Amino acid sequence: MPPHNNFCDTQLPVELNFSGVNTAIEVDVNSSTQRNQACGTKNGSQDTKVIQHDYETVLNIIGFGTTQWIMLVICGLLLMMVINETMGMSIITIASQCDFATTSVDKAIMGAASFIGIALCSYVWGYLSDTLGRRYVLLFSTLSGCICSAISMFIPNFWLYVFMRVVVGLFIAGPSSTTYAFLGEFYTTRHCAIVMNYASLFVGIAMVYVPAIAWLVLSMDWSISITESYAFRPWRLLTFFNLLPGLIAAAALFVLPESPKLLLSLHKKEEALASVNWICKRNTGKDLDQFGVKEIKVERLVESEITVSSSKSCFSTIKQIWQETRPLLQRPYVLNFSICCIIMCGLFFSSSGMGLWFTEIQNRVSLNTNENQLSICEIIDATLTLNDKGNFNSTKLCDDTISDKSYIDSISLGMCFVLGYLLIGGVIKIFGRKATIIGSMLVSTTCCVALFWLLNPIAIVVCFIIFLTMPGLCVSLLGSAVVDLVPTHLRGKAVCICFLLGRTGSIFGSNIIGVLMESYCHLTFGFFAGCVLLCMLLTLSLPI
Repeated sequence: MPPHNNFCDTQLPVELNFSGVNTAIEVDVNSSTQRNQACGTKNGSQDTKVIQHDYETVLNIIGFGTTQWIMLVICGLLLMMVINETMGMSIITIASQCDFATTSVDKAIMGAASFIGIALCSYVWGYLSDTLGRRYVLLFSTLSGCICSAISMFIPNFWLYVFMRVVVGLFIAGPSSTTYAFLGEFYTTRHCAIVMNYASLFVGIAMVYVPAIAWLVLSMDWSISITESYAFRPWRLLTFFNLLPGLIAAAALFVLPESPKLLLSLHKKEEALASVNWICKRNTGKDLDQFGVKEIKVERLVESEITVSSSKSCFSTIKQIWQETRPLLQRPYVLNFSICCIIMCGLFFSSSGMGLWFTEIQNRVSLNTNENQLSICEIIDATLTLNDKGNFNSTKLCDDTISDKSYIDSISLGMCFVLGYLLIGGVIKIFGRKATIIGSMLVSTTCCVALFWLLNPIAIVVCFIIFLTMPGLCVSLLGSAVVDLVPTHLRGKAVCICFLLGRTGSIFGSNIIGVLMESYCHLTFGFFAGCVLLCMLLTLSLPI
């Protein structure tokens, strides 16, 4: 046996005499090279090993900058488009009632059409966003939604129009839920909840934008006759202004990078590094190399959550979707995720479901000429009684005008959303996300119950607006909670399922109002108040 070589165990000199610095350095470098060659590649590779940085750490190194602001605006425009295309129907249903000769049931169907499409396709877009990429899904779905919406402008038949609005919903299901997952992955954990709340500020802007643009466009008195039974009127042009924010966002998505965090979860290290480097250049004007970042850690998946399928058959694809979704229905995610889905359904049920009828209700209230002060349900009953006697719209075969007061009230609702989103960011910092959601729901429930007895018209409008605003503000907060409660590779699917159930809640809420409001007004408002209260109690159990 050859004698043991102590050369590999010998420490190289680290102290140098000032008088022989150059010589000592030369000896040290030569000794290091000889030592690595003699001791093999193991020790030598340790000297040249690249340090892997955590994605969160890299974002902290880069800092909050230009990219984060761009992402905030573009994702805000995507959310704005979704609100325009869905809640904007609350005005179009009234303005088009003469052209389509619609009844109250027809209006409910038309208003819910986009929500039906969103509910049907939300999960598909969520799955695709987790597998193909968030940016690709947002770009394709947004452009397709804009094209279909533009086509719907020219459709003369009611049922064909409703069908096209369902198709629009199928496509805008992409940005309606994937946007939150895409946005949240460009920010550090401490910025995520606040940033997504400010992105949702565009929801409030959209709530102002829709009635303000409608007031401007529908005040025009012109009509272009195409056929004897079909004319292009201002309400059709309104559709173009509703889809405009989506076109702007789609154009910007062509130059934005894919989510680095998603790329890392898909083990696409080089693409993820390039995406992070894009962010770094925009924020600092420097490359990642200049910060000493050469490699980013890949997110590790739990073995039971990794599925691979090489088959392209429909059955295998469905099986793979189920396998990749199953972790959400298993521990440790199933309980909190299920609670979030129930709460989200309740929030949309109350805010969007009633919100679709807000303009209609306020338009009816504006017709009340009774000098006595009445509660909101008494006013609704009075307008119905007036209609039954034949005094309402007796001078015109059809009247699709919307009162100025209805526009003002709708704009006020939007302004409350804007103000709420501006204030709630600071409230989150003080009280935290969970307490903010609970407090908002408590205020909403109180205002809804107060509508039973309030007689002052201004007080009725204020409480009605607050009742709708508070649950709406909680949607983005709950969306950020879902993002935090599940791992990256499940976020797109989780958020989409959650919002799918939320949009389903909007459909049920809108139709329940159509069925119950006229006959059981007090029961309707009581049912909505109870729904918000139940959501508040469920929020207490979430670890957010």
